Amino acid sequence: MQGIYLPLMTPFSCRGALQLEKIPAMVEHHIRQGVDGFYVGGSSSECFMMSGQERQQVLAAVASANQGRLPLIAHVGAIALHEVKTLIDCAVSYEYDAISATPPFYYGFSRAEVEHYYRTIADYSRLPLLLYNIPGTTGVDFSHQQLINLSLLDNVVGIKHTTSDMFFIERLRNSLPGSTIFHGEDTMLVNGLQMGASGGIGSTYNLMSRHYVELYQAMISGELELAMSIQKRVNRVTEVLLEVGVYQGIKYAMCELGIDYGVCREPFLPLDPSAKQKITDTIETFDFN
Repeated sequence: MQGIYLPLMTPFSCRGALQLEKIPAMVEHHIRQGVDGFYVGGSSSECFMMSGQERQQVLAAVASANQGRLPLIAHVGAIALHEVKTLIDCAVSYEYDAISATPPFYYGFSRAEVEHYYRTIADYSRLPLLLYNIPGTTGVDFSHQQLINLSLLDNVVGIKHTTSDMFFIERLRNSLPGSTIFHGEDTMLVNGLQMGASGGIGSTYNLMSRHYVELYQAMISGELELAMSIQKRVNRVTEVLLEVGVYQGIKYAMCELGIDYGVCREPFLPLDPSAKQKITDTIETFDFN
């Protein structure tokens, strides 16, 4: 697994209902843009705002729309291990290629409990496991050695690493040369790839997937100057998204561009007229096509 994996968002109606019928068009759009695979049911999918059954429905809908064309990674992270196992069974039944899981959070689990969580998942799953390090949202901080120790577990093939800690990427690549490392900081993808990442997974890819594909290809070809120019362009858009609300901004922009992404689930608030105008202005000045 390497390259640009699209963490597909979930379309909801203004009343908060799943709109699974919109997923096929979303999948087709990003396949046309050249992404290398899909990461399904993660943070960008608003997974922790869905029931377990809804998460299974999303996994099924994306697999159906993809029809085996691109590799699929199912995010199965949850606080309770029994829920994780149910999602793993779902991913297996829909022939996903791998799974990924955030660490258990909120309750301040001990290191031993977090290790037990990942060891249990790795032992239970028939699919290879990607760890998921995103301390900014989970509040779970790992040392480099703890992450490397977890990476050595049987059936763990790599990590989705969403921090600005580039040093760890280089250290993991040095310790485990064959490890799959997806960098999750959209604004620093060039840097992650420089330090040894296998590819990237990031929310803003939903709006600019072709540009991230071109950035990745430029890096693979050794065209650092081109890659940096693309990184600077997408960062200008990301700056606007951070101002208005990343998820709401992406969904609004995609709808404006003709791909109906629905809206975010409450308590996310809809964009106000000023925020919508900022997105409209950005669309007019940035080549999204």
